This record gives sequence, C-alpha cells and structure tokens, in this order.
Amino acid sequence: MEPRDGLVDDPPSITLEGAEAGESIELELATTDAAVHRWRFSGSYTAGQGGELDLDRALLADAPSDAPDPSAPFWAMEFASEDEPPVAFTAPPDSLEYELTATSASSSETVKLTRRWTAPGVSSAALSGEGFAGTLFSPEAHGRSAVLLIPGSTGASAMEPTAALLASRGYPAFVAAYMQEEGLPAALEEIPAEITGRALAALRAETGAKRVAVLSASVGTQGALAALALDPAAAADCAIAIAPSSVIWQALPANGGRPPNKAAWSHGGEPLPWLPIHGERLLPEIVKHALLRRISPHPRPSALHMLNAYEPSLDKTEDVERATIPVEEIACPLLLACGEDDQMWPGARMAAAIAQRRGAAGVGAEDVMLSFADAGHFIRPPVTPTTVPWNDALVSGGTAAGNARAQSETWKTMLSFLDTHLTS
Repeated sequence: MEPRDGLVDDPPSITLEGAEAGESIELELATTDAAVHRWRFSGSYTAGQGGELDLDRALLADAPSDAPDPSAPFWAMEFASEDEPPVAFTAPPDSLEYELTATSASSSETVKLTRRWTAPGVSSAALSGEGFAGTLFSPEAHGRSAVLLIPGSTGASAMEPTAALLASRGYPAFVAAYMQEEGLPAALEEIPAEITGRALAALRAETGAKRVAVLSASVGTQGALAALALDPAAAADCAIAIAPSSVIWQALPANGGRPPNKAAWSHGGEPLPWLPIHGERLLPEIVKHALLRRISPHPRPSALHMLNAYEPSLDKTEDVERATIPVEEIACPLLLACGEDDQMWPGARMAAAIAQRRGAAGVGAEDVMLSFADAGHFIRPPVTPTTVPWNDALVSGGTAAGNARAQSETWKTMLSFLDTHLTS
C-alpha cells in the first residue's frame, strides 16, 4: 500500500496478495476527523484469479458505478460517533491518521496511513489588514504566483484545508476572513467588497507574487465577484467561484433568527442593491426538527434546506436585475463550479446566469463551467467522506458518489486552471 504517508488528494494504491482466487476480502478504514468525530468504511471486494486484490482494478460490492474507484474507501466512510447527530466531515489543515484493515477467511492485516493537507516544508503564519485577518500557507519554494481564498458563512477554518493543500501543490494561499473572527464583524452585514483588494495587496506584498488568483465559496462569492467587477484594486489573473452567487443577497444574522433588513455587502461606503431571503419559508422545517428532537431516542441533525428561502427572490426579474453583480466587468477568466442539487441556495441557476451574462457581453472566452447533477453546495478537496451532506446548520444536498465526483473533478480542473493562468 503506497504511499502510506501522502497528500490527501493522492489516495494510496492499495494492493493485496496471498488470498485464494475469487475469495471475498473485507476492507475497513477508520479515522477521527478534526471535530473528533469518528468515521468508518466497510466494504467487500473479490480477489482476482491470482489471489490478488488491486483497488485500481477491483470493484466494490454494491458499488454505485461499474468502474473501479480506488478512492471509494475514503469518500464512502460513514459517520460513526455514537450519541451525536451526524454532520459533515471536518478536515484539518494539517493531517489525519487512518487505520486500514484487510480481512479474508484465513488472515487479517492492519496498517496505518497518514493523509496530509499540509506537505512537509509548508509553513503557516498570521496575516491581517483593514477588515480582514487569516492564515497564509506558504511552500518552501514557489514561483511568482499566489491564491487568495474568500470563505463562505462557515468561516475561515473551513477553507484552511484547501489553502494548505494549494500550498502543498506549490501556491502560497491566504484565507482572508472578513467576519466571525476577533476584531471583525460578527455577521455578514454590509461587509465592504474592497476587502478583497486589500487582502490581495497584502498577499502580493508578503509573497512577492506577480500573478494572483481569487478563490471564493458560497456567500463569499458575492463579495469576491463584486470586488473583481467594481474595484480596480481587486484585479486578478483568474478567479474561481464555488457554489457562486450572481446577485447580492440580504445580510445574515449573527446568531440565527431573522435576517437584518440590510445588504450582505457594500461598496464605496454604500450598501449594494440586494435580494431578500424569505426566512418564513423555513418555519415548517424548523417546527419539524423541534418535534422530532422531542420524540427521537437518538440525537438528530437540525440543518435546514435554505434553498427554500433563497429561490423565490430569483423569480422577480426587475429585482434580480437591480441586485445582479456586473460580472461582465470582470476582466480575468472565471472557473465556476456548482452542484445541481444544491440545497443551500440555487447555485447552479446562479452559475448559469453568470455564464450567460458574460457570454452575452462577449467576454469570458476562457471561462470554465463545471455543473454536477448529483452534487450539492459543499465542494471541497477530494478523497474525503461525502456521506453526510450537511453541517450543523445547512443542508448541502447531493449524493455521496455525486459529491465525491464533483470534488475530484473540480480539484483537478482547479489545479489545471491555476497552472494555465498563473504559471504557464
């Protein structure tokens, strides 16, 4: 099994020998994530004619596809912490230890595996400025390019593993939080879009980068795309938007409850025009969760399908045009990635609107659009569990296999996109 110690996006090649031809072999994989939740995979494979098992060629019993998938034991791991409601896998910015056990009728063997987001030699340091603060991950040696990450509502820590993995692939990567950190606003309420330009300036100064990319996710795409379109200081060589928004939305509350009657983002000291969130449409689901928690003998998740609150506003044409981000003014190429089963907001619909608007304006010839039928809102680094498509608050959507495919294909395309526009 090689490599036993490697990057998380490079699954080990698992090969076993010594079984009987056609013998059933049970594989078990277990780990504990950054939130101290246990995860476990158990699956059956059949040894080949020579008694060997090679996951690059072998099929998992009851697999959702008829093609071998050596990464399946990693993304198909299931939540295994008792007495806790299942939530999405929490990746660390450094590494996790895995235990892999192979059992046949005659023997059993266990090995330890290490999967790293941070490669040896990658360092991290705090970096901050007006309206932002976060962590810069830097490889020992790098070219004159870097990546700025603008997180979504889940905060900077959720994007640090992505930044660490980008640094492990050679790109200095800075996660710039704009809320929910000490000294920053508590909620997404009239956050200045100019923060993107300020963070890019700090990143360039710290790394000496001549070429930069902006990678944003979820609600962070509103501010990032608005900055790229409206703020000359936010000029970048390319930009990536995961589960993007084509419009500016209403502000989000700090601790749940009713959203404030304000814009999420501002520019030039003024709130940007925005679309409302219909929070009242979530009441039936909130009531259902409360009832089920009272009668269920087991802990239950309380995440919400926020799509119901966002989607109605996109049907009001005049309001949408007023709140639309002028993405046709973005000079650099865009990579858009979305899940068509996004249950957080209409990400696929808004990604299509971005592509259509840029196409109608005659820009975006180098843009790339990725849309996945069975994927949800969370599209994170690959080869991590996708069997629980929700966190504490939000339902992401998608199937386990669909989300795993989206994560894998998006990551490969992202690295190629960055190579094309930052290093080639």
